Amino acid sequence: MATVLPSDFRRGMALVLDGAPHLLEDFYSSGTAKFKQKVHARLRHLRTGRILERTFADNEQVEVAELEQRRVQYSYKQDTTYVFLDAETFEPYELTEEQLGDRRWFLKENEEYAALFLEGRILDVVLPAHVVLEVVETGPAQRGTADSTWKPAKLETGLEIMVPLFIESGEKIRVDPNERKYVGRESTGKKG
Repeated sequence: MATVLPSDFRRGMALVLDGAPHLLEDFYSSGTAKFKQKVHARLRHLRTGRILERTFADNEQVEVAELEQRRVQYSYKQDTTYVFLDAETFEPYELTEEQLGDRRWFLKENEEYAALFLEGRILDVVLPAHVVLEVVETGPAQRGTADSTWKPAKLETGLEIMVPLFIESGEKIRVDPNERKYVGRESTGKKG
């Protein structure tokens, strides 16, 4: 397998640590002219879904996993298992709630997603930058807070976020899955 130095890290890269694939979610460098550079990384174990913080020396060689990307369709959830079908072969693949983590709140049945595979096994699902979800229930405005223009809303997947006061039940909104925040209304072509 190929190796890289921490200076070549990119978000979304799959690194092999202790024999297991980890997705590089975020990283930053620290150090001065007097002290050696270090790269601090936040990684997600692709088989278990656990988050790991790790520091790399600037000259440390790290193995890179060769991931394959395929289109899959989210089919259904059974207990704590999410079932996806390969978009071309219709072969079923399973990921657990633990492997998916908070990304499970953004999955919609019958929607297609990019999936990461290693040696023929599904490891992860990649979400788009914004996900369109329907508001199923909204609460009253949050009074007495510094920002009283927001209210809680429950979305079709069960996720609860804060939305502006003008958002009503039944509306479709765009949500940033990384920040778990309201981004805007989904335009439906209707005036209003």
